[in-house]
Amino acid sequence: MKLLSNNTIENHQFEIEQAIEFADEITICTAFLKYSGLKELLRGINQKEFKTTFFVGTNFYQTEPSALKQLFNDGHTIYLNRDKTPTFHPKIFFFRKQEKVKFIIGSANLTSGGLITNIETSVACETTTDSIIYKSLIEELLFFKTKSNKIEVLETIADYENRYKIYRQKHQNADLEFEIEEQVIIDNEKKREEERLRIIEEQNQKKKQLSKLKGKHYDRFAISNEYRESWQNYFEEFKSFKNENNGNTIIPKIHPLYNWYKRQRELYNHKDENGQRAIPPEHLEQLNNENFFWGNPNEIQWMIKWEINLKLAIEYSKARNQPYTWVYREKKNPNFKYKRQSQWCNDQRMRLNGEPTKRKITEYEIKRLDEAKFLRESEEENRKINEEYILDKLVLIENLKKERLSQNIRKWLPSQNDSNPQIADLGHWLNDKLEWIKLRKKNKDEREIVDLIEKQLQDLGINTEHGIIATYFDDDCKKYLEMRSKFPVDNPRGEERKPYAEIIQWASMNKNKFDTYPLWRQEKLIQIGLVKKSPNS
Repeated sequence: MKLLSNNTIENHQFEIEQAIEFADEITICTAFLKYSGLKELLRGINQKEFKTTFFVGTNFYQTEPSALKQLFNDGHTIYLNRDKTPTFHPKIFFFRKQEKVKFIIGSANLTSGGLITNIETSVACETTTDSIIYKSLIEELLFFKTKSNKIEVLETIADYENRYKIYRQKHQNADLEFEIEEQVIIDNEKKREEERLRIIEEQNQKKKQLSKLKGKHYDRFAISNEYRESWQNYFEEFKSFKNENNGNTIIPKIHPLYNWYKRQRELYNHKDENGQRAIPPEHLEQLNNENFFWGNPNEIQWMIKWEINLKLAIEYSKARNQPYTWVYREKKNPNFKYKRQSQWCNDQRMRLNGEPTKRKITEYEIKRLDEAKFLRESEEENRKINEEYILDKLVLIENLKKERLSQNIRKWLPSQNDSNPQIADLGHWLNDKLEWIKLRKKNKDEREIVDLIEKQLQDLGINTEHGIIATYFDDDCKKYLEMRSKFPVDNPRGEERKPYAEIIQWASMNKNKFDTYPLWRQEKLIQIGLVKKSPNS
């Protein structure tokens, strides 16, 4: 169970987008539906091979007809609640993938405010289809169906749109009348505020005059003793935030530390007539040591998203015990949840290499990537961590080979689909490394380290040119040669046959299917003497 809030980087929109990628069934219930919120999720929803079910309320005519039309035209199922009482007010985001279930229930409607900017709170839960809460949730959705009408034709939305326009026009007229009355109230409030500020300004002027008399210069960038005494405590809180957020130094507005963070930026950006920054040098040095982000404040939203991607990339890398940060795309894994971070890693590598992109990489980003031990393009830069890491993986494969062959298990290589997650992870690594070798050899890149790793894999008996199937084929060829060294015929009889029963069957199959095999396999069969003819061209 997880508490969601728009007061954090991972807000409602972020959590719902993650759940959409996971699901093969989606149901969304919302009291208010607006296109501003729908468009944030529509891309992910429409990429699915199935259609989403929506239960939508119409009370107070907050739901926009344009959003309903978009869903209808995209082929999604819409149930519209048009009862005036009781008010239809649930906010449920339901996601299922086979027996796994995720749902979010709380205050957030499907609007941009609900997903991003409003003060909203919800609870995200994970369960299974055999749980009590799942069954209760399904019962509730069935109840919603009895209280709603399914939209079968576009005219239903047109009817609602007519009432929507009348209601909005009536309220617009009422709002105009109220605005006139409200303006009078605002003007009075403004006068009171101006008077209050005038009094404060008079007091400030008196303070300035007093400070001048004392030979002191008074301004808002002056550093008081009280500020200096409290600064270190705030700085320690800042370091704690950084540690808890994988090195991120950008404080969101809703965080209690934000005013202090904002003050550091103000002092940093203010210079006196001599070009001296207002921030104390000792504070600046400590903040720079922590890689404080001094960049353009307009880039803050970009950097928040950037930091989220880095955080998830680090999370993935730690889960795989990688000594560096990099997300490998697991194409064969339908539940792979780091697709975006895989593309993000490639984008950062392009930016580091100076390749054309929308945004030039900043010094701050370079330092953050270096802190996270991001895997750069050049193997030379990563060689130290790679060599030790690769050696560990090779030892694991060698031990697995010994263990399985001692148990007469023919397929000794680690599989990506193994039920043991550690062996499956080893299988992912081996597959990635074989693809990496092929690509580097094709592009003629980094030949020294490519040749070294290729030789280490070949010493284990792995066919680096044609992959895992070819490795097992090579093992069978060796077994066949072993049999022929003992017996001059392909098909020994009696007791002699028993140890080689499988390889005799293998030899017969390869003879019969010789013409269907690729050239490399045909050449190998001729080389070991199983087939006495030329390979197909």
